[in-house]
Amino acid sequence: MKKNKILLMASVACTFMFTSCSDLLDLYPEDSLSDPKFWTSVQDLELYANGFYGILPGAQGPGADDESDCYVNEKPKTWIFNLETIPTSGGGWGSGDWGNIRSCNYFMDRYKRVQGDEEQINRSVAVVRFFRAWEYVYKVKRFGDVPWYETELQMDSEQLYKGRDSRKVVFTHILEDLDFAIEHLPKPNETKIGNMHKYAALAFKSRACLYEASFRKYHGLGDYEELYREAAEAAEQVIEEGGYAIYKTDNPTLDYYNLFVQEDLSSNSECIMPRVYITKLLMHNNTRQMEESYTGLSRAMFEQYLCADGLPTAVSPEYEEADMPMDELMQRDPRLRQTIDNPELPFKVLSDGTRQFNALPVIDTKYCTTGYYVMKYHSTDPEQWNIGQSTLDVFIFRYAEVLLNYAEAKAELGECTQDVLDLTINELRDRVEMPHLKVNVGFTDPNWPDYGYELSPLLYEIRRERAVELIGEDFRWDDIVRWKAGKLLEAPKSMLGMKVSDKLKEQYDSFSRELTEDNLLIVYPDRSTRKWDDKLYLHPLPIDETTMNPNLLPNNPGWE
Repeated sequence: MKKNKILLMASVACTFMFTSCSDLLDLYPEDSLSDPKFWTSVQDLELYANGFYGILPGAQGPGADDESDCYVNEKPKTWIFNLETIPTSGGGWGSGDWGNIRSCNYFMDRYKRVQGDEEQINRSVAVVRFFRAWEYVYKVKRFGDVPWYETELQMDSEQLYKGRDSRKVVFTHILEDLDFAIEHLPKPNETKIGNMHKYAALAFKSRACLYEASFRKYHGLGDYEELYREAAEAAEQVIEEGGYAIYKTDNPTLDYYNLFVQEDLSSNSECIMPRVYITKLLMHNNTRQMEESYTGLSRAMFEQYLCADGLPTAVSPEYEEADMPMDELMQRDPRLRQTIDNPELPFKVLSDGTRQFNALPVIDTKYCTTGYYVMKYHSTDPEQWNIGQSTLDVFIFRYAEVLLNYAEAKAELGECTQDVLDLTINELRDRVEMPHLKVNVGFTDPNWPDYGYELSPLLYEIRRERAVELIGEDFRWDDIVRWKAGKLLEAPKSMLGMKVSDKLKEQYDSFSRELTEDNLLIVYPDRSTRKWDDKLYLHPLPIDETTMNPNLLPNNPGWE
């Protein structure tokens, strides 16, 4: 199948497929791109549009969720410890940070010069407008209010000195771009693997609308219900039309783990859109980085996993606290022991078939900070461990996320029925043979996370499911921000590791790690607490930009 990918992608110049638009403009100076010789054919438009694919994220490193309550990095992340100051320059707002949006607008100002098949022209326009929306979603998430630009600006353009447009105005434009993209992008079977298509755009729309709806609701901005509706409808269209399904091979103890260590996602039923990696053409270093991750699952995240009977540890009649980690894992949601290292999951499989395991939890901070060594994305194939030589494909959009988006949006709208849960969350649970979530939940967990406000039992459980299913996929920080849930980071266990019983400690030749009174691993001996500040929900604008353009002021709340 990898060979098939190469053939499918051969018609797309790789230089453009995996480079940024700023690189494209470096390769083709503006006077060249504006020359009538370039803007003359549908192929020119496609070539330019292909330059945006490098914007999409690549292989996630081991610290994808380090800025959250789920992972504990070896070194304290300065942002969540409130150690950052207003940057003098850059910070996501520098001139280079607007380059992709400028490149989109450069295209939009010129594409109408091309005469040709309208459908083909609109396909390229749809790709460019998708990526403009992608870039602006990032800007809104990071800064809130930002100036909306839809034409190319020159050095003397007055608009360079305009103030910020409200996030509501900007998001209206984002939806216009996404809706155009959804209307004009092809279906997956009508384009090449890894290219943008209709259902990928719908998946992103469901993500973006859910984020913005939640942010507006929980931050008290109003006007959020229609966005929950848009999120639900976009997800529903993917569910009903896309033909996707949760990946499973009737192996509930390995299917979840195996999902993230595949060389070819092109035929995976759960993959809406992959980032394609090919030997000697495009590779990454993620598997190598996973070995020395300098991070680990937090105790707070570990405790979110339900017992195998579908109940929290605090209410399950079958749960018994165990001295040994494996005895604990065997009582829990199978996704837990497919997410962290344990004697049931091979650490490496040698070329002769020898399976290597870690008999004890890894507690060396170079490899794991908390004792909960993350195995998600960790391939057992030694070939994938070579520096910069990994060819495992990664998800850009995964069907599981769409299902979770749909369940949450419907719950926020007060429309989450048992049928909705069976279509979404219970599909995820079926993969690992976990009991189904019921719409009335059926229990009260005294250890539900403290978000700083109360939720319905159903929303507590939908959020739990999202944390468990999407762990390590770089969603958690966005979830904390949109839910206004920074208080989660004040929980002591969000900075602590596994419980080390005397029995476990005796298994090591030597043990020098510090423990709390409850025998939990201490990662930061000098930092026993963390205080949340609401200013961290948005980043500040850099000093040089607000000095050059005072109309951007006031700065974001708490950064004035």
